[in-house]
Amino acid sequence: MEKNLKEARVLLDIPCQLGEGMMWSKRERCLYWVDILDKRIHSYHLKSKESACWDLPSYVSKIVPWPDGSGKFLVAMQRGLAVWTKETQDLTVVAELDSRDGQIRTNDGGIDPEGNFWFGTMHMQALSGQGKLMRFRNGILETVIPEVTIPNGIVWPNNSPYFYFIDTYTREIRRYARPAALDTIRKAGNTFSTLLRVPEELGMPDGMCIGPDGHLWVAHWGGFAVCKWHIETGELLNKIEVDAPHVTSCCFGGPTGSDVFISTAREGLTNEQLESFPDSGKVFHFNLSEGK
Repeated sequence: MEKNLKEARVLLDIPCQLGEGMMWSKRERCLYWVDILDKRIHSYHLKSKESACWDLPSYVSKIVPWPDGSGKFLVAMQRGLAVWTKETQDLTVVAELDSRDGQIRTNDGGIDPEGNFWFGTMHMQALSGQGKLMRFRNGILETVIPEVTIPNGIVWPNNSPYFYFIDTYTREIRRYARPAALDTIRKAGNTFSTLLRVPEELGMPDGMCIGPDGHLWVAHWGGFAVCKWHIETGELLNKIEVDAPHVTSCCFGGPTGSDVFISTAREGLTNEQLESFPDSGKVFHFNLSEGK
């Protein structure tokens, strides 16, 4: 492994119960993320250092730009997907989900190269096999992979025949062939290759993104770090240390694309752990140029 990068620093002093879904908006040059349990969307302008937040009526797990260029957003909420207008705070439901009377909620997600939104669902108590990986395409919801537990980190590397997906419960980073149609996955019995199984001492793999170097950068729940994994061999290449146990998601952005933004959580920590790691739940930041 390369020499460890330096430790990430707290970007702003706004703790979340379950910070997730880091997203850099190139259009606005602004960072967005959510607090799932507090039902809130957050934003932060790196240049002006201005922050804002908006309350939503239910659990919200992911925010991505609506593809029509209008400046609106698609948000994944407990009972479905909705288009959110920041200026007016209007929510327009575009797809409904069966939450099983509040037992199921959405989790991580992302936009594929064709502009479709993929997202996961899971049981509120993370019961095994109760979730799915789904795709929202042309206004229709489709199940891609049934019976997952904690769906996370779905990414599509450029010029790659694969997409990568994490089911945190299994500790695996999986590699699936990128099909022309979903039937390819279904008929193959959801076959995949395991790129790597994260060692216990590094915690559990959570959110994931593709770095400017083309490798996988993964937030590690219980691992105090964002780790860089080789996209072809699964070798641990480097890591950014975070002074919070539960690291949940990461994304690249900033003026040159070399800034790493990292979300963390307070959920699941004891009072003693919160006293030892008071920055838990805050957003952390690291610039790759600092590690050179």
